[in-house]
Amino acid sequence: MKFRSLLVIFTLALIVEGFANAFEILAIQFFSKPSLMLILLVYFAANTKGISARKYLIILALVSSWLGDIVLLIEKSFGALFALGLTAFLIAHASYVSFFLNIGKQNLGRRQIKALPMLLVAVYSGLFYLMLFPSLSTLKIPVLIYVFVISMMLVACIHAFDFEKHDFGWFCLAGTLLFAASDSILAFNRFVSPIPFGGLFVITLYGIGQLLITEGALRNLRDH
Repeated sequence: MKFRSLLVIFTLALIVEGFANAFEILAIQFFSKPSLMLILLVYFAANTKGISARKYLIILALVSSWLGDIVLLIEKSFGALFALGLTAFLIAHASYVSFFLNIGKQNLGRRQIKALPMLLVAVYSGLFYLMLFPSLSTLKIPVLIYVFVISMMLVACIHAFDFEKHDFGWFCLAGTLLFAASDSILAFNRFVSPIPFGGLFVITLYGIGQLLITEGALRNLRDH
């Protein structure tokens, strides 16, 4: 499957999921939402060869995200599963962190620490967590860990690539930023104040973010 074909198929699935999400049609969402990560999994697996740590880290991230999507769908109907969904996405983020660190270690010693982006990530993450803190109840520690891992994902991605030489670095960076934005809206929507069509914004940013990370990772694997 080529990237253009993926774009068409994935966009159609995302539109269906966005429609079902906006109008809260769970009967459709139980098919449309899990299909997003499955499409990316099939695309990624079909276009990668051989065995490598990087390949399986991306597969682990997509599988964990797929499980997280299913858990949060079930949580809409039965509740009390948010922590489990959080854990699934924590594994996904940690897998992306490991993937970016694996790429970045080959550039160790050749690249300067990017202090300003790190500072911006740290300030945003800290202020955002402080805003959520009063409403977190028993989830204070789990959410703190989650925010930390998302921050690590962003920082690791920023330092992983030579952005002047390879386009896949920009794919991954844009994807991680959208993924983090999606998580921010989800958290604000859940713990602070409901946002009109918040779920639609979350799934749109999340879907596009995962698509970009997957394509960036695939191009990186092809380059090496």
